[in-house]
Amino acid sequence: MSQGGAFIKTKDWHSLKPNDKTTITVFLPPLFTGQDGTIGLQGPAVINRVDEENEGVAVEFLQNFKQFERIEEMEIPGKIRYENLAHYLSSFASLPSKTFAENYPDGFLVEKTQKSLDKDVIFQFSTKSIEDPDVLEAQKKGMVLGDVLEARVIEIKERKETTSPPHVTIGRAAQNDIILYNKMVSKTHAYLEISETGEGSCLVDVGSKNGTFLNGSEILSNQSYQLKDGDEISFGPETTVVYFSSRTFHEFLNQLKTPSA
Repeated sequence: MSQGGAFIKTKDWHSLKPNDKTTITVFLPPLFTGQDGTIGLQGPAVINRVDEENEGVAVEFLQNFKQFERIEEMEIPGKIRYENLAHYLSSFASLPSKTFAENYPDGFLVEKTQKSLDKDVIFQFSTKSIEDPDVLEAQKKGMVLGDVLEARVIEIKERKETTSPPHVTIGRAAQNDIILYNKMVSKTHAYLEISETGEGSCLVDVGSKNGTFLNGSEILSNQSYQLKDGDEISFGPETTVVYFSSRTFHEFLNQLKTPSA
């Protein structure tokens, strides 16, 4: 890598071609920066050459490397990096349902693991660590399901560009509204079509390489599928989420803080 460009080895080299524009993300360890932690930098680039022999691409930066934007919350390949369920449980469960729905009108996607579930629980997750004192206390009293607290929650929201009717794009590339860092997810994979009359979201696959699945069945490309609460959506074979409308997600948060009968 230099100030003007870089050569990048990638398994996706065969799907790229010269003059494709892309976004480059670079992680610099403390050894190179003198900082306490790793720094992420991101900037625009264009592909100059595809090297089949070395399985990579040569890219030219479209701005000086020193002008790259610093990433405050770095995304890790293969992971969905959003607030976890414990964050919403401690911060937003106390909001009135109407206020919550006004603040988060289009619902949520909640990351799902492949763990076998209790039939009475529509999803369950592996928990690594819990730091919020209120949530910890509630868990000790049996008021929450500990296995769900580390679930990563994705708010359904247009972030990059406002469209009419609203379309929330999903894919691996940085220009999407929802970015899923997994090699099995296409750069542009699918989108959610948001109803402007409050009728919920529809799911549309845009010709993804590894397919989009709704409750285990692959959906047809460029066709709209109405979503309902608890629907499981898989983007390729490795990334599965559960869909919640705003009101149902709020009810679920309150149920987690309420002792079971």
